[in-house]
Amino acid sequence: MTKNKITVGDITIVGVTDGSITFDPRILFPKNSLEIWAQFYDRFPEYFSGKYFKNNLGSFIFTSKDKTIIADTGFGPNGLMLDSKPPGKLLDNLKSNNINLSEITNVFITHLHGDHFGWNFREDLPNRPITFPNAEYIIHKLDWDHYTNKENIDEDILKKILPLESMNKLNLLNEEKEIAPGITAFHTPGHTPGHMSLLIASQNERAILVGDIFGSPMHITETDLFYTPDWDQNMAKSTRKNIINLIEKDNSTIIGSHLSFPGWGKIIRWKGKRYWKAL
Repeated sequence: MTKNKITVGDITIVGVTDGSITFDPRILFPKNSLEIWAQFYDRFPEYFSGKYFKNNLGSFIFTSKDKTIIADTGFGPNGLMLDSKPPGKLLDNLKSNNINLSEITNVFITHLHGDHFGWNFREDLPNRPITFPNAEYIIHKLDWDHYTNKENIDEDILKKILPLESMNKLNLLNEEKEIAPGITAFHTPGHTPGHMSLLIASQNERAILVGDIFGSPMHITETDLFYTPDWDQNMAKSTRKNIINLIEKDNSTIIGSHLSFPGWGKIIRWKGKRYWKAL
């Protein structure tokens, strides 16, 4: 088994990445000094560049029987994220893992923040064709309603999300649903109104894709901090705690967009605190 590939029962998961960006943690955690993160420097050396975060932009490929799902499509090659130019490496990484764009049957978008749907279309080509031509794009209806509202819509939504509707590529969910054998989408609101996660269950093994419930490995320990990207701070904190409890109860593997590449591990306890530990 390669480093970026695991199995959950009969389901295969491949971790890929759009690259990483380095930024001042105070952008996302403005109420905390840099010193709060010093306790994690030795535990997660790959996640720090000096005192700055080195944040993974992860995506995941799930293969279950006749379904091949990509969860999130990165930031893409254009624009700035947290004042940094993203690498835009997702398509290169898919190619290096022998994943053909046409074999993807479903694009599961955990939520409508720009670093999760940046490659919905081929931003590297002048005519911008859809990246995954044979896939339906799955979004929660609450996120769709919120981010396509005239008060909230931005250029990224206009260009990379809204066209999916007229192309008949859009599948809006408003309830828990199995989207492939052993892979169930469920609502985990707080980070955004319609944030979704995936439960992966096969042959008595379980994993949970958490999207941005956790913005970094450190977030699993420091669950109560004010986190700027969260749409509803209290709801997001509650969801974080509920998901941690669920993961611990079932000894599930945790899979996260912004956990250290390839993006999965276990939750452990040490000296009365919970920590993420990479597999």
